[in-house]
Amino acid sequence: MGLGSQRVTRGVDVALLQRSLTPRPPFWQMIAAGCAVVLWLGSALAQVPPQGFAAFKHVRWGADEGAPIGVYQMAQTPDGYIWLTGDGLHRFDGATFEKVDWPAGLPWKRLDPISLMVSRRGELWVGLNAKPGVVVYRGGRLVDAGMPRPPGPISAMAESPDGTMWFASRRHGSPLRRLSQGRWESLSLPPGAVMDLVAMRDGSVWVALTHDDGQSGAIAYLPRGARRFQLVPDRIGALPRLALDPAGALWVSDRAGTRMLVDATGKRPPRPITVPISASIRTAAFAFDRNGGLWRTSAHNGISYVPNVRAMGGTKDIAVHPFTAVAGLSSDFTYHAMVDREGSVWIATEAGLDQFRRARATQETAIPPDPVNGLAIAQAADGSVYITSSGTLFRIAPGGTPEKLLALGNAALSLCGARAGGVWIVQPTRTLRVEGGRVATPQSHPNIGTPANCAEDRSGRLWLSGMDAPLRWHNQAGWHAAPGPLREQRAWEVSATRSGDIAFNGLPKLGILRGQQLTLRGKYGTATMLTASGEDVFLSDSQGLVRLRGTALTRLEDKRFPWLVWLRGLVQTERGETWLVARSGIYQLRTADLDRAFADPHAPLPYRFFDAQDGLVSAAQHAGFKGTQIAEGGDGRLWFLNRQGAAYFDRETLPPNPLAPPVAIRSLTSGGTTRRDPADLVLPSGTRTLDIAYAGLSFIVPQRMRFRYRLEGIDTDWIDAGNRRLASYANLGPGNYRFRVLAANADGVWNRTGATLDFEIRPTFWQTTPFKLLCAVALLGLLWGAYALRLRAVAARIRLRMTDRFEERERIACELHDTLLQGIQSVTLRFQRVVNELPAQQPARGSLLQALDVADRVIAEGRDRVQDLRSRQHDALEPLLRDLVAQELFEPGMEVAISESGRRRRLEPLALDEIVRIAGEALANIRRHAGASRVVIEIGYGRRLRLRIIDDGVGIDPAVAEAGKAGHFGLRGMHERARKLRATLALRPLPDHGTELVLTVPGRVAYLPERRNWWARIRRAR
Repeated sequence: MGLGSQRVTRGVDVALLQRSLTPRPPFWQMIAAGCAVVLWLGSALAQVPPQGFAAFKHVRWGADEGAPIGVYQMAQTPDGYIWLTGDGLHRFDGATFEKVDWPAGLPWKRLDPISLMVSRRGELWVGLNAKPGVVVYRGGRLVDAGMPRPPGPISAMAESPDGTMWFASRRHGSPLRRLSQGRWESLSLPPGAVMDLVAMRDGSVWVALTHDDGQSGAIAYLPRGARRFQLVPDRIGALPRLALDPAGALWVSDRAGTRMLVDATGKRPPRPITVPISASIRTAAFAFDRNGGLWRTSAHNGISYVPNVRAMGGTKDIAVHPFTAVAGLSSDFTYHAMVDREGSVWIATEAGLDQFRRARATQETAIPPDPVNGLAIAQAADGSVYITSSGTLFRIAPGGTPEKLLALGNAALSLCGARAGGVWIVQPTRTLRVEGGRVATPQSHPNIGTPANCAEDRSGRLWLSGMDAPLRWHNQAGWHAAPGPLREQRAWEVSATRSGDIAFNGLPKLGILRGQQLTLRGKYGTATMLTASGEDVFLSDSQGLVRLRGTALTRLEDKRFPWLVWLRGLVQTERGETWLVARSGIYQLRTADLDRAFADPHAPLPYRFFDAQDGLVSAAQHAGFKGTQIAEGGDGRLWFLNRQGAAYFDRETLPPNPLAPPVAIRSLTSGGTTRRDPADLVLPSGTRTLDIAYAGLSFIVPQRMRFRYRLEGIDTDWIDAGNRRLASYANLGPGNYRFRVLAANADGVWNRTGATLDFEIRPTFWQTTPFKLLCAVALLGLLWGAYALRLRAVAARIRLRMTDRFEERERIACELHDTLLQGIQSVTLRFQRVVNELPAQQPARGSLLQALDVADRVIAEGRDRVQDLRSRQHDALEPLLRDLVAQELFEPGMEVAISESGRRRRLEPLALDEIVRIAGEALANIRRHAGASRVVIEIGYGRRLRLRIIDDGVGIDPAVAEAGKAGHFGLRGMHERARKLRATLALRPLPDHGTELVLTVPGRVAYLPERRNWWARIRRAR
């Protein structure tokens, strides 16, 4: 029978066994352990929060973080900004401190604020040390509130529920100023200088006064609707301060302590609780957090905190917890306390700003660190959590605090849960089981070396891994070497599943022992964690997380989830959560998401991450300390080990921050000008680059905030900016733009409305529509000029070709005249002489005379052709057309009319020749085929030369007009001549009867160049 199945029949009180159970370590080991502990604690003292502050995360901002020096008062406006007074007025968004000064052009050169108040309308009112007394922050700038004759430095302000504003000066004898419905009034006060001013819910106004003697003070109040202040009969010390608690009760703090003055209804408490105060503290400004905790400043002794004052039974039960610069406060000179919208407490100090917020993780100060042997943790079946540290066994019952059970000495040990209840403790020379506050009779045995980790299987055998030893198991007879193949296995850690299977890791395989059956699975590197959850076994190494479920071994690779490497602990709760201890912090994820990630290689694995920003004061123990590192208590608290001891997560502190962060657009910078809190801006012409600074006003881990922004018209989709708080754009053109930004707090709660900025960039003259039209006109002019140059070049080329043709025709005419015609004429003269010598009766004489007549006709026709080859004598078209009409010998009765329109211009000779030949062919066709009785010829001079010939004959077939008649070349020749002139020729039948021919010749081709002045050229261009 295994040792785990034994029943404890005889219990022994733990206190009686401590001495007998504590072995004496060697002297040298005691000295080494002591030195290590001293060095460890010396480096860690500043990280562990003082007693009473362990539940808070402390963050401070000083000059190195940009905080102003000497912060005296604070206020938070509804937009989320925290405003500070000190060396000027500043506002803080969690990342940036921004100084706000007078707008340019005002007579005041230096802003010297001393008090702040946020009105019910959400406006920030600033009390000044000098004129103009009070200013209001509106529309991104400070505006004078118009206080007439300020009574002195405005050191206190308040607002009644009806909207009446109250202003007080710390100057002795100064009246109280009231602003109601736009009217300023002055009210007299009892003697003394005003230290504080509070308006209660019932409409009464309370004033804390200090007397000139510096030893006493007074509290006065003005009931709603009254005109005179009344004094409270209580004895009040010097420099008193006032504040309201979350229930609306009024508290006063002086040198006698802090106590309730009246409740929310104005009634005096029967037995007020007084929180004592140090005698060295002269004045203490204070505030209450959401849980009723009291936070007090001290001017020069740091701060103090009292949890839930109203729940205290009496003065003797009140524990006041101090916090000073030695513990990490930015300065011991503290002036003001404030609670923000998320519940954080803020302290204004001489050196900057301090924040205290509820920590997710709480370091348990009762459990010390152990840098030599490390800490061990185990969960018992009754929900208790057992922790060993510095040779002491602690037990934390559900809902309880750590309880010391017994001293174990400084020897190394292993701690694991016992299946019969309680936990097993294995040391080099003894093994014992502890359940509740009782210990089973310990069993001593020969030295087994340094134990690493233990686990109990289903049959009650206790298995142990050692640093340099093979697996061993234990029963009531003692420790035994593992049987069979297990004898050769080296195991660094062992873990037991819910059913009692034993898993162990030894390079390079993962071993599973189910009863007597051994299975080796997978291959992995140096493991930093081996743990079982239910029936699953998890192992972590440098390549990710391995899970063995049944016989299926799967891995989440580090390439997919880089954060799943070198894990130190894993626990899965009944709430469906999986908690992972990593080197950098602790991860919380849903177990269902983890299962899905193992099953689907593309599934995401969302998580929450906790680190030093959440209260973790130390990293996890290094991999040299084996065993479980995290356990769940029966009360739901998650306990985990670190280098400073042990810490836990309380489920009350784990719910995510439900408040969506306010989003603000801080500024727009362009052209060296910064516009704060911009809205509906009109930017100067030519603006191309700009920077937009925005903020998410959540102060719970602001480093984890996430932003998305989009500039409509530029960005096609949302830009994921991470935690960046600036958007930059370049190469912007004129137009209307809308910038939108969204933000999520540290827990992923998004403000889906976000902030919006509309702005317009005015166009320069070069970007206006008139300029673009001018450019279009200029472009058209350039195109027209290019076209004109092209036409001129084409005309010059045609003219050049026509000149070449003209010269060639002249040469041919000369050759014909000088050779052929003269030769034929000479031959004719010779034949004529021969004919003249022949007798008249000679038969051949007649034939010769006929041949001479033919020769004369040939010579005459030759002369005509030579004349045609030479240039025409006319430079106008109308006379030549009349000659053509005369040569055609139309039938008698044919009416021919020729008309001109436009200013007659001289024509290019060769163009004129081609035009006349086209007209001659047309007239010849009319004479031969039209059967017309009337012909009209119209000549139009303009930018183009237009020749139109109309007859009233039988018309022409459209097919013939288009392609000509087969075997005839007249129409084809007309089209060819027109193409040579770059002209258009239209020949078509008229609707009723007749035919129309229209020839249109470009002016640059048809006309001879003319010399014109610039005005004539412009007119011509038009």
